[in-house]
Amino acid sequence: MPRSKNETDAPAAAKDDPQGRIYRSALKQEGARWLLTAEEGLLAKPKPPGLVPALENAIAIVDYINGTPPHIASLAELSTTLGISKSHCHSILKTLTHFGWLKFDNRSKSYELNSGLVASASSFLGSPVLDRIRIELAAFVRRAGLTTVLTQPQADDSFICVDKLNAPQAMEVSFPLGHHFPRDSTAHLRAYLAWQSPDKIDRWMRDWQPVRYTSATLLTEEEVRAEIAATRKRGYARSVGELTEGLMALAMPIFDRYGEVIYIFSCSGLLATVAPREETIGQEMIRTAMDISHAIQGRLPPGFPG
Repeated sequence: MPRSKNETDAPAAAKDDPQGRIYRSALKQEGARWLLTAEEGLLAKPKPPGLVPALENAIAIVDYINGTPPHIASLAELSTTLGISKSHCHSILKTLTHFGWLKFDNRSKSYELNSGLVASASSFLGSPVLDRIRIELAAFVRRAGLTTVLTQPQADDSFICVDKLNAPQAMEVSFPLGHHFPRDSTAHLRAYLAWQSPDKIDRWMRDWQPVRYTSATLLTEEEVRAEIAATRKRGYARSVGELTEGLMALAMPIFDRYGEVIYIFSCSGLLATVAPREETIGQEMIRTAMDISHAIQGRLPPGFPG
C-alpha cells in the first residue's frame, strides 16, 4: 500500500525541509516586465562516492566558487569551508589554474572561474543534438509566446538548466544556465516520472519528503501519483502555482533513440495568462516534442500522444 503523508506531516515551508533542500522562487514585477527569480540555497548535492578524493575535492572547489557570490574565494576560505587541508587545497588550486579552469588574482590572493571550463565543456554545449533541440524550441517560443527552459535530469533526480529562451513581451526567466531545480520541482518531475517504470516511480516516492513551497503544493503520495498518471494521459505535465506563487508551468519530456528521457522542456508564465491557454499550449508542446524526436532520431514510448 502507498504510504500517505498528510498535511501536518509536511514542513510548513521549504526552509523547514528535513533534507536541507532550500529552494525559493518568486515572480517580481519591474515596470511592465515580470521576472521569475530563484535561488537554490542549500539544495542537497550528491554525496561523494569516495573513489577519487582529489577529484572530488576539485569538483567541490569549482562548485563552491560557482555557487557562492561574489564567485571568488581565497585558499583559506576554500580550505576551511570545504574541509580540505591547506596544502592539498593549494595543490588542487594550482592544478586547476594551470589548466585554465581557475584564474588567480595575485593582488587579492583569490581564485575565480576561468574560460578553460567553457572550452572543456564546449562539445556538450555545442552538440548537434542540443543544436537541433534549440531550433525546435525557438520555433515553439515563437508560436506560443512563452519563455521556455531546457533541463537535464541528473543522477540524484534533480534537474539542471542547460538552456533558456526568453520570449519577447513575456515573463523573463532570470536564473542562469547551470541552475539546479530540486527533485520535486513539480512540472519537471511529473514530465520525467510519467514515462518511467512503476518500480522507478516507487523508488522516487520512497525518498520523497513533501515540502510546502506554496499553498497549492501537493503534499500526499496519493495526490502526486494521481498527477503523474494524469500527466501520462494528457501528454504534458502541469504545475498550477505549486512551486511558485502565481506561476503556471507546463513541461514535456524529450526522448533519446532508446526511448529514455534525456531532457525536459518547460514553459511558464503568469497563472492568469497561461491557464486560459493551457490546452492550446499543451498541444503545441506535444507537437514540438514530436518534431524534436524526428530531428534527433528519438524514439517516442508506447502510448505517447500525437
